[in-house]
Amino acid sequence: MTSRKRMIRALAIALLAVLPAAPFIAGQNLEDKVHVRTLKNGLTVLLVERHGAPVFSTVYGFKVGSVDETPGITGTAHLFEHMAFKGTPRIGTTDYEQEKAILAEVNRVGREWSLELAKGDRADKDKLERLRRELTELEKKQAEFIVKDEIDVIYSNVGGVGLNAGTGTDQTSYIISLPSNQLELFCLVESERIRNTVLREFYIERSVIQEERKQTTDAVPARLLNEMFMGAAFIAHPYGNPVVGWASDIDSVTLEEAVEFKNKYYTPNNCVLTIVGDVYPDQAWPLIEKYFGDIPRGPEPPVLRTREPKQLGERRVRFEFEAEPMLMMGFHKPTFPAREDAAAAVLAQILTSGRTSRLYRDLVQDKQIAVSVNAYSSPGVRYPNLLVFNAVPRHPHTVEDLERAVLEHLEKIKTEPVSDRELQRVKNAIEAQYVRSMSSNMGLGFTLLRYELLFGDWKLYLAYKDLVTGVTAADIMEFAKTYLTPENRTVAVLVRKSAAS
Repeated sequence: MTSRKRMIRALAIALLAVLPAAPFIAGQNLEDKVHVRTLKNGLTVLLVERHGAPVFSTVYGFKVGSVDETPGITGTAHLFEHMAFKGTPRIGTTDYEQEKAILAEVNRVGREWSLELAKGDRADKDKLERLRRELTELEKKQAEFIVKDEIDVIYSNVGGVGLNAGTGTDQTSYIISLPSNQLELFCLVESERIRNTVLREFYIERSVIQEERKQTTDAVPARLLNEMFMGAAFIAHPYGNPVVGWASDIDSVTLEEAVEFKNKYYTPNNCVLTIVGDVYPDQAWPLIEKYFGDIPRGPEPPVLRTREPKQLGERRVRFEFEAEPMLMMGFHKPTFPAREDAAAAVLAQILTSGRTSRLYRDLVQDKQIAVSVNAYSSPGVRYPNLLVFNAVPRHPHTVEDLERAVLEHLEKIKTEPVSDRELQRVKNAIEAQYVRSMSSNMGLGFTLLRYELLFGDWKLYLAYKDLVTGVTAADIMEFAKTYLTPENRTVAVLVRKSAAS
């Protein structure tokens, strides 16, 4: 097939993967369409039949993210997400037996170099330089055996699109959409990746991520502010970890430590796979059993014991930088499936979603104090989190002006019930948003994965809808009185350095 034909075919599949793929929406008869099976090794697979187009989309995720990292190895979940594209003993290499011997030497020298780097100012510079030279030479030798991006090429050659992955605070997920006659190829490649990813080019990729951190965090004031904000709000719980990791940890994590992390979390019993589209269960299950069924079960992932202690007073961060000012304000709260989480979701929409929301009309449109204002839950959902307000002041107003204005609205919520009209508008919007998220194969795959992986049952998405539609004005008022308090508040402000001085 010519590259032009391949491109047209890939574009067609991309469109089919994201276009609405009814006939069912909003869970009306979804329970009849979802086929669930847990293999002997603990891998849970969800199959959903949608035969409107000859394609299927897959999402599989591991219950591991930055919240599972410990000091010294922050950023490892994100690093491993990158490494999962490097191949296996059968993919990404011309001769794994020869490459393996070099890989062992890369591991040895890289470990020694990393441990010396971790000493910081006390590191032996001559030793560092010598080890770096040795490592570079080994990496050049290894490169002679490496076939770059072979997983991407394999999928592209059969019309696959959207090969990608993402890491967050709670989970790491991998996606691809393929023609419906390529299910066996998917099972072959992905079972290989889960079973036996080879961490080739580990130290090269580590440098790539260090550069990624510099470009997407260190050079972006809003992201730096978010890091400081989360670090102040979570003094014990690892929700304060940045997903990309701290620079010193990225610099010094070793290949051995990454393998140890992988063995704890990237196991079939810590994974959920969703396949949505033109698939038939009687044909799919034998393939899934054949390729995924004999992957060895791993140990149960460690239980996170640390809980964030009750906040006893307001915390503040002031960040001076030559950038547009910004305000972040957060309040600790329970997470799903608590009723308070649903009340917070409805309140956030009433205050900031759309041009008819309270804060938009008052602060952006009428008083013109703000350029933008948003509210959302963050940074994850596996553990108690924050209701966050993020706002940018409009010149000449300051972050202090904006903070006072937002707080006035929050105080009003405590004493005056929201109207039935506001409540219904938001519930309608949330339900519509929910339906949209499930209207494509990929969107439905993500939704099912989220509830099955993080909460143990995909059907809980129905519970979420029930919780949200059941929120009353009294629930919102009670939530505001209980959680939107000064002692439960963390505030971070970004101010221009020149203005501050």
